[in-house]
Amino acid sequence: MSDTLQFTGTIRNLKHAAICARLRRRHQPWLMRWGVLAALIVYVAVLLGLVTLANATDMRLPEWSSYLPFAALMVALIGLLIWRRRHVWESVRDAPVRQAPQQYHLSAEGLRITGELSESLLRWPAVLEVIEDPEGLLFLTGQMEYIVIPAAAFADDAEMRAARDDCLRWMAAHR
Repeated sequence: MSDTLQFTGTIRNLKHAAICARLRRRHQPWLMRWGVLAALIVYVAVLLGLVTLANATDMRLPEWSSYLPFAALMVALIGLLIWRRRHVWESVRDAPVRQAPQQYHLSAEGLRITGELSESLLRWPAVLEVIEDPEGLLFLTGQMEYIVIPAAAFADDAEMRAARDDCLRWMAAHR
């Protein structure tokens, strides 16, 4: 057995949507994935039941009775969305690599992140933009993809601004 393995490849043609779908099936409860459809089916069934009840018994339902199922549907949808959002954020937040302290090193080479659980180097050509954010210094590697140096890592806003200026200078040198 070998002590090291080496592979070369690109993730350019990966089916990211399919990967995300498989991970959702693996980590999200059935109701979280299909809750919206289930809520709509229940909503339609309740409306049909109300119409059938009114027609079968010649009972006149109050006007507001048609709004009640809609209000219940909205409450169910909002509850499902809140539940799903909380689940997703907890899944990301609790990852072991996010819990461990990390050191951030900025240089002409790029952003190097080291910690007891991980080590990585992001070279400047991979960075699209560096943004000062209330949460820290964001290094955009895609429109919604980023690596962050948390604000708490900097002594103050001036130090964060100076780091950003250095990063922009290094990025320009690699373009």
